[in-house]
Amino acid sequence: MDLQLVLERGVLSALNAEGCALFLVDSAGLDHKDIRYLQVMHAKHPDCGLVLLADDDRTAIDVYPCHPNALVPKPVTYSGLDAAMERCFGYWQKGLRWLDLPAQHRRVRIPLYQLYYAEAAGRSSILYRAGGGLQVNCSLSVLEAQLPQPPFLRVQKSFVVHLGAIRRISGGELIMCNDRVISVARSKLRQVQEALASYRRARSTEEG
Repeated sequence: MDLQLVLERGVLSALNAEGCALFLVDSAGLDHKDIRYLQVMHAKHPDCGLVLLADDDRTAIDVYPCHPNALVPKPVTYSGLDAAMERCFGYWQKGLRWLDLPAQHRRVRIPLYQLYYAEAAGRSSILYRAGGGLQVNCSLSVLEAQLPQPPFLRVQKSFVVHLGAIRRISGGELIMCNDRVISVARSKLRQVQEALASYRRARSTEEG
């Protein structure tokens, strides 16, 4: 996904939103000329979403003429940015990584970020998302080869999990975000603990 972030005044007119999925602009100090430029840019590039980083409610009112697709309150946090990305899903979905898998007599496409974990079911696998489980016609090993590592990790013979979907580790078990409890192979427990700690440090840095 192509994304541009603008943090300085006076450079808006030098930027081009052509082919950009999301255009993030720090709205602090935007003057009438800047706002007018954003209006023109938004009209000229309807396939580009406009996200404004707002200091307070007053800033949000001032930049309303830009008709932003989403506002992100400052200081920017992962949760705030995540909410904005959800609102702008139609703009950036083309840049997502998808799983394209056979499921019975059809094929399904699932964005990777929706997948909590996958479970082996004989020669098939069951994918678990917010909407529940979905059985696909491929083995867990074949599926695992299509998943980026990290954030996905094989924790035992029958499960591959997304590190971000782990609520906590209790003893040798993972408590997942949907309350499922998944045991970790003893030989993999330290690897899982270290991978989860690294993942959370990285996310904490993004939020901070």
